[in-house]
Amino acid sequence: MSIKKSYVSAKGIYKVTFSLPVTALQGKKSVALLGDFNNWEPSKGIALKSGKTEFSASVDLAPGTYEFKYLIDNNIWENDFNADNYSPSPFAGVNNSVLVLPQVEVKAATKKEVAPKKAGVKVVAEKVVTKPAVKAEKKEVKAAKAVTSPAKKAAEKKVEKPAAKTEKKVATPKAAPAPKATKSAEKPAAKKAAKPAKK
Repeated sequence: MSIKKSYVSAKGIYKVTFSLPVTALQGKKSVALLGDFNNWEPSKGIALKSGKTEFSASVDLAPGTYEFKYLIDNNIWENDFNADNYSPSPFAGVNNSVLVLPQVEVKAATKKEVAPKKAGVKVVAEKVVTKPAVKAEKKEVKAAKAVTSPAKKAAEKKVEKPAAKTEKKVATPKAAPAPKATKSAEKPAAKKAAKPAKK
């Protein structure tokens, strides 16, 4: 017999696995888990699945204290020898197994700043937060443009315009004109058609 408790912090519950060795059943066929978590009702009992060496079942339970027992073949009650404690039942001389699942305090996550490993990277509580470097650069460029004198702006425009024009000339070469049909080539054909055929 054993009880394995595993706290699932994401859900705030425990996953508890109850098991009973096959040898403890002495040839019995079925085992159900009954307790406070299912109001001790045999119809709501959690069936332990049969394995090679033990019967077992897992149950999700909230933190708290629970009394429970195993019901074997619907007529034999058995305690778990690995229970956290035992509590007297309403029946004289009979104890129930007790399972204690303590409340787990969830500590508020504290942010710890760690020296940046790379420029523009800040490590906060094991998460990497990347600072957008592009926005900072744009702000610097805007600030620099605001400080630029009107004379510098005019000089920059003059320098930029000729470069743009040469790019257009290089990028769009002119196509050679298509050959035109001449009237002189059409006239002899028209004369031949206009002359009546000689007999």
